[in-house]
Amino acid sequence: MIISHRHKFIFIHVPKTAGSTVSAYLAREFGPWDVQLGSWKDALGNGAKANRLALIAMFCHLSPLKIAQTLIRNHSVDSLAGVALSRRFAGRLADHSSASEIESFDPSAWKQYFKFCFVRNPFERAVSLYNWHYRKADTRPSFSQMLCLIEAGAAEKERINWKSWQLYTKNDEVVVDFVGRQERLSEDLRNVCDRLGLPFDERFLTRAKANPRRPDIRSYYKPGDRERVERLFGAEIEHFKYRFPD
Repeated sequence: MIISHRHKFIFIHVPKTAGSTVSAYLAREFGPWDVQLGSWKDALGNGAKANRLALIAMFCHLSPLKIAQTLIRNHSVDSLAGVALSRRFAGRLADHSSASEIESFDPSAWKQYFKFCFVRNPFERAVSLYNWHYRKADTRPSFSQMLCLIEAGAAEKERINWKSWQLYTKNDEVVVDFVGRQERLSEDLRNVCDRLGLPFDERFLTRAKANPRRPDIRSYYKPGDRERVERLFGAEIEHFKYRFPD
């Protein structure tokens, strides 16, 4: 999630829609008081630097011991930026804050700034979410079981960041100025940069968390799973006319 006061834009990070890639690209153009929550490791690896706000957060919200330990391990002070900013804005903003949460935090910026996000085919996104959420698990439920957990209302308890449509809409109405699509990421991010007067260089558009071995989406789906995804993401599927991959 980004609120850029220098370039007057707000980026809502929908999980598993190339949001880290977009954040890492845009962070290279940050002003001193721009806010980014999440994706700092990717941003620093793509040439961004911790800005003034991040540096202040480090020394106000992290202990000297934590900073010293990081330096001793040969990490830069910049690497603490994400942790420090998360603590500074805890309870008010998060990596995947919704439109309502951002508007409540800064009504003036919400009213005046260009707001955008990226979306992805929910049938593909659900599989990506499954693989990412359980990437470090010794044992994992099946894809079908994860969908059932979400349907049963257990997503928050399991810390599954499954929501998408709810992040950039209010009362089922899209409230951002532009919705890009992951399937045409380069083209749509170029359009955003043109709108904001920012340079676009595809060399810095790194696929931060892309799986080099893209799985066959259809192999994950068992009987009833397509219907579960349609129930969970029905509004988004209908709005953007997404279909199950051939």
